[in-house]
Amino acid sequence: MNITEQPERTLIGIECRASNDNPQAIGAIWQRFMAEQLAAQIPNRSDGNLIAIYCDYDGDHTEPYTFFLGCTVNDASDLPSEFTIRTLPAGRYVRCHAAGEMPAALVTAWRDIWTSDLDRAYDSDFEIHDPTSPQAVDIFVGVA
Repeated sequence: MNITEQPERTLIGIECRASNDNPQAIGAIWQRFMAEQLAAQIPNRSDGNLIAIYCDYDGDHTEPYTFFLGCTVNDASDLPSEFTIRTLPAGRYVRCHAAGEMPAALVTAWRDIWTSDLDRAYDSDFEIHDPTSPQAVDIFVGVA
């Protein structure tokens, strides 16, 4: 884990309210995003990565939050009606890495984060999913 400054990003995608007690909501968003090939419908994508954001926390990781799945865009002015715009704030993030069989490796990485002594901001955390490396995910945890 290392601290990194991340730039602000504008994203287009879909979202839901979720909690760690209700991970099915996150699975449903992933299933819809992939089944409907939503990435291909997002205009002005800056790269091929998928970004998962955890934000709007009601408290800490034990409370509900918003889960967003989408793509970074260069311009969000051509927003299709079924999508939402999210701005991922610039800031300090601890970079973690999950590698192995997904989603099990990702779940293990998040459990390690939850039990760590990180001084988390609970503003925005995000994952970068590179479709060319499906067995590896970078996790960025917002810190104070």
